[in-house]
Amino acid sequence: MTAQQKKINAAQLVIKKIKPGMSIGLGTGSTANEFIHILGKDKNLSQSLKCTSSSNQTIEIAKNYSIECLELDQFDYLDITIDGADEIDKNGDMIKGGGGALLREKMLANISKEYFIIIDDSKSVKTLGNFPLPIEIIPFSPKSTISQLDKVFKKYQMISQIEIRVDATGSNFITDGGNFIVDCYCKKILNSKELNPEIENIPSVITTGLFLNMSSSVIIGYDQYATEFNFDR
Repeated sequence: MTAQQKKINAAQLVIKKIKPGMSIGLGTGSTANEFIHILGKDKNLSQSLKCTSSSNQTIEIAKNYSIECLELDQFDYLDITIDGADEIDKNGDMIKGGGGALLREKMLANISKEYFIIIDDSKSVKTLGNFPLPIEIIPFSPKSTISQLDKVFKKYQMISQIEIRVDATGSNFITDGGNFIVDCYCKKILNSKELNPEIENIPSVITTGLFLNMSSSVIIGYDQYATEFNFDR
């Protein structure tokens, strides 16, 4: 069974959460894309919704199904946001941002009544950190920011290789907000709740890819089915 089919299984389960007239946040990434493909094929449902998106990439995919994505400023709240994750542990804490949309993903999650994460089973982990932790930073003096990040990681006895993300051309990757991303290869993060605020206290850091205590539910796709796990938030 392919990873794509597992993602489809998860998306097929979460689509049952969507009711006509809802306001929906559309996340970014391959699993979130599978949700959009399924939603877009149900014209009656998709055209009844008010949607917003966490990235320009997702907006373009939604356009293929005539799903209009409104500006986030037009919403006081979202009923549901559907998104993926690069890693998620048993507590529902996540690393996100592999697609570079971590800031806007957090903004959607922050105003969502329910925040559903859909993944294939390879993204479920015991301990966060094998996937490199993305951190969005301002473009000014990135080496200085990396130096400050290194000091924070060392404070928590973590050795991290920190690299500025580049795109396919070898140029610095630029987020939709015009910022840089550094990827931090930590291997294991055992103290995320203490580490995260210290990183975000660095003035040049915009946000991290640690999404802690945010998900309402995770839906995991397996070979033949998908299973939902709920969190008491």
